[in-house]
Amino acid sequence: MNYNLQGRTAIIGGSSKGLGRACALALAGEGVNIVLCARGEDTLHETQRGIEALGVQTLALTADMASADDNVRIVRETVARFGGVDILINNSGGPKPGTFREIFEEDLDDAYNAVLKYNIRMIRLCLPYMEKKGWGRIVNITSVTVKEPAPNMVLSNIFRTAVASYARTISKELIAKGITINNVAPGYFRTDRVTQLMKVRSEVEGISVDEYEQKAIEAFPHKRYMDPQELGNMVAYLCSDQARSVNGTTIQIDGGLLSGLL
Repeated sequence: MNYNLQGRTAIIGGSSKGLGRACALALAGEGVNIVLCARGEDTLHETQRGIEALGVQTLALTADMASADDNVRIVRETVARFGGVDILINNSGGPKPGTFREIFEEDLDDAYNAVLKYNIRMIRLCLPYMEKKGWGRIVNITSVTVKEPAPNMVLSNIFRTAVASYARTISKELIAKGITINNVAPGYFRTDRVTQLMKVRSEVEGISVDEYEQKAIEAFPHKRYMDPQELGNMVAYLCSDQARSVNGTTIQIDGGLLSGLL
């Protein structure tokens, strides 16, 4: 299937590894010019080399996605290099895990800046270029916690749900201008973030990480951690012409983990 994305330009947050990298690889496979953004310079340039091998142009920017100055710089350098922005993939590291009794006011501020405020700011910065072309795609990588809150992920529950709500709120206005916005809610993928969370929970339960992983997998209907490229492929589809009527949705990719109807 031809997604008709050849020559488009995508900004992808947190794209040196994990789910962001998977999105970059999937879009690069469709001929999209890729702007990689991440804090880790070594992994950033390693990913850049892998994507350039696919034959697309790549710009790698070391940046903190929670920084307003860095957000402005990302868009400015993207426009200088490629002439505009067609696709925005909002993806950032998850906020501090913990129950409501383990979260303090400074944690709320950090999560707000790193998840919600960053998301809104990047959308506002990229929209003028999408509106000028009458075409654009925005995909927010959230979490299944937007549909089923987890007791030990209070900050993620709050701010990723707010991201989904914001996207839904502006979706009707955007599609009238040829721009769609959607959320992808991943379950348990094999990423550094999941490894970190398993370590935290294993320490709480007093067992090894391997023991905790086996325990977690047994609770999954599909009995495995998913491959990040499965999510990347979904994101590529949402950016395609074929998905031009998919708008304001939150699509979970969780292997059937959640039980709710919506």
